[in-house]
Amino acid sequence: MSITKFAILGLFLFSFSPALAEAKIKKEVKAHFKTADVFAPVDMDEIRDEEPAPMTGVVSWYGPGFNRHRTASGERYNMQDLTCASRDLPFGTRLEITNVANQEKVIVRVNDRGPFVRSRILDLSYGAAKRLGFVGGGTAKVEVREVREIRDAMADDLGHR
Repeated sequence: MSITKFAILGLFLFSFSPALAEAKIKKEVKAHFKTADVFAPVDMDEIRDEEPAPMTGVVSWYGPGFNRHRTASGERYNMQDLTCASRDLPFGTRLEITNVANQEKVIVRVNDRGPFVRSRILDLSYGAAKRLGFVGGGTAKVEVREVREIRDAMADDLGHR
């Protein structure tokens, strides 16, 4: 192949490559927006009234080594109180914890951050663990629900609802 034929072929391919690339991009963009879903408007009161699904997982407890130390919320930890540590729930959130093994229940308040073991969903105070009956075992499988009545009553008092 002579140099002139090679040069002409190169110019031909080079001149069409940006147009081909642009066409490909346009096709991909159109394909993306064709599959977009449009959702109907939702009444926010319907969302608020839905009962969230309970969370199930393993919890542990902590006590003597942390008693009277400051929690992440700033209050002093009392191992006899019915409190817990959560990674992401707001401080003050109240949770109903049910031990799956014996169906014992307790309501706790989030006042600390944790647990630091990834496989666990909460760290409970010694008092809460004692009420649920798993102090000796150290961990228990539980079902967790947010106590909505208390939260909703507080929101009404503050005018947030």
